[in-house]
Amino acid sequence: MNSMASGNEGGVSLQVDQTFVGQLRQDLEQAFTILSERCLYESAKWTAEALNGLDCEDGDNSADDVDVMQDASVMRTQTSYSDESDVTVLDRMSGSERRKYTLAKACFDCREYDRATMFLDKCTSAKCIFLRLYSKYISGEKKKEEQSEVILGPLDGDSTPNKELAVIIGELEQYFRSTDRLKHDPFLLYLYGIVLIKHKCEKTALESLVRSVKLYPYNWGAWLELAACVSTIDQLPGIVAQIPTAHIMTKMFEVVTSQELFQSTDAVFATLSQLETVFPNFQFLKVQRALLCYHALEYNESEKLFDLVLSVDPHRLDDMDMYSNILYVTEQKAKLAYLAQLASSTDKFRPETCCIIANYYSLKSEHEKAVVYYRRALTLNRNCLGAWTLMGHEYVELKNIRAAIESYRRAIGVNSKDVRAWYGLGQAYEVIEMYYYSFFYYQRAAALKPYDHRMWVALGNCFEKLQRPTEAIKAYKRALSLSEMESSILQKLSSLHASVGDVASAARYSQLCKEADAHS
Repeated sequence: MNSMASGNEGGVSLQVDQTFVGQLRQDLEQAFTILSERCLYESAKWTAEALNGLDCEDGDNSADDVDVMQDASVMRTQTSYSDESDVTVLDRMSGSERRKYTLAKACFDCREYDRATMFLDKCTSAKCIFLRLYSKYISGEKKKEEQSEVILGPLDGDSTPNKELAVIIGELEQYFRSTDRLKHDPFLLYLYGIVLIKHKCEKTALESLVRSVKLYPYNWGAWLELAACVSTIDQLPGIVAQIPTAHIMTKMFEVVTSQELFQSTDAVFATLSQLETVFPNFQFLKVQRALLCYHALEYNESEKLFDLVLSVDPHRLDDMDMYSNILYVTEQKAKLAYLAQLASSTDKFRPETCCIIANYYSLKSEHEKAVVYYRRALTLNRNCLGAWTLMGHEYVELKNIRAAIESYRRAIGVNSKDVRAWYGLGQAYEVIEMYYYSFFYYQRAAALKPYDHRMWVALGNCFEKLQRPTEAIKAYKRALSLSEMESSILQKLSSLHASVGDVASAARYSQLCKEADAHS
């Protein structure tokens, strides 16, 4: 494994700033309460895991035994939220509103979203407005899924909208117009960003989410929505410049966004190592390291990291579908079967569990069964990105190209940064010999993952089919520069140079091909 996937670089061992850690612990404890009260349970869970991740695995929190980095931008940063808005002040409610909020929250927890909305109808505090509109949004999403019915059916997808979005946007815009900007509630800004993304208004959503995390940085859900708005790595510095760059949550955001954009660089691993010294037992960070290794095609190292996570938290299902992808690629049928059994015994109705089982059946070449489980995952969560993409792969295996194309398109609709879906679309159109379409999608895949030689091999092959040998040669040369001396690429280059009359180059690549075969 190369140095970029290792822990602390250079063996630097320094003391923890216990004042910083103490303040961070206090802020995370407060954040858990604030997020839980607003029914943002996924963000609250992440915060609780981060809080526990501050402690060493042996339970010894003494400064003498903990190694940390000397990066002042991380260690001596402000950990509390911005002075522009104090969430605890905005939370103040009258006794009557507090009782209504308690009842509405109980209804929300019992998934009675319309009742929660009704009980808060005349409340005016920001906290009540948030829960009322959030309940309305969740209710709209639930009804949308009920109306969509069958996966890939006629009513599935954008044809069945969330009918509450326009109402929520209108109410929020009216609230922001009538309220002093300095008193804007960060959670209402977060909700505004969510509904704007659903409404395809990414630019305005980005502005709203940036303001939200500046006012209250410990809402992890807001950071994830912000990451969803970043479509290219070039956008990231501009967004980071607008938020407190020294804040530890900004560092978390940078790592996750870079990971989603396949940036397995030394700089990203260095930032991750810094965070791991503050959170030595935070499994989320270990998973991010594993995913970075996975994107860098370091499958063995990624597998070891996932094994470590499972040994500490064997019932964790978050991101375990990605672990099953690694076991699938490395063809570890027995280990994948064990993972499927473990996930099923933990919760058989989680999308991740369904994807793991589907991967197991796919590895056994039982593609019909795999499709059944991917569809089950999507019934549980229509935004399950991996299920859409991998179901597309299964449909390609079953020669159902139309269904494969639609699956890949839905995956891109969920996340336009999914390189596997763009690549899958290129393959699907190549199968039906629509090479101009194929070229376009391969090009998008290569733009997302330019250092993966497989993207350039696919582009080179497509150029060949389009009878454009010069461009094909360039693509294959790029692929060769990003990989070892693969004989298949060398053979292609030899043949293409011969076709354009460059006999000397053809002979040279032919000789290199023979040498590569001899060493293999």
